[in-house]
Amino acid sequence: MKRLLLLACVLSCAMAQYYTKFEWSACNKTANPAVRVVSANVQPMPLRHPGTASFSVDANFNRVVQGNLKGKVNILRTVAGIRLPVRCYSYYGIPIGSCEYQNICSQMQSAVPFVPMNWLVWVHLMLTHGQNVTCPLTIPEGNYNVESKSADIPVFSSSFSWLTVGNFDIDMSVTDDIGEVGCYSIKLSLQPK
Repeated sequence: MKRLLLLACVLSCAMAQYYTKFEWSACNKTANPAVRVVSANVQPMPLRHPGTASFSVDANFNRVVQGNLKGKVNILRTVAGIRLPVRCYSYYGIPIGSCEYQNICSQMQSAVPFVPMNWLVWVHLMLTHGQNVTCPLTIPEGNYNVESKSADIPVFSSSFSWLTVGNFDIDMSVTDDIGEVGCYSIKLSLQPK
């Protein structure tokens, strides 16, 4: 029995494959969400860490997005053919994983010392489009097109390194003080360099 289990584990590891293309789809609950993503891409896939990633997004903001942004994220991680949910973790008081985020803007600001790429890239993108980057956010309606921006992917903390490998299926929804901002499902892979 032990040999059969070992053989099954070896075969599943050998058959494990990473996603080779970033995928996304809308899962909006309303017919006209505040943000409609027209296109999005992340390369390379799988994302290698540490390393550099290139991303682009074209989104239409159909109304002003304002106030406190709240989010809900559910993550399923697949490694060696085994698919399990990622629970919500706290890293220096910052929620990471499948969590409900009560104030996305301030949580991103508080993550600066730990994950500098996220906030700095966000600030750069918002300033590029002439937007205010203070919390609470107010983003006017309009088209926001970000073409091939690069971000460094850091070496992840050893306490979370086990969580930075595999295929990730992520469902996320965001609301503001007015209502639904958007809901998206994405698929991506992370792999150590």
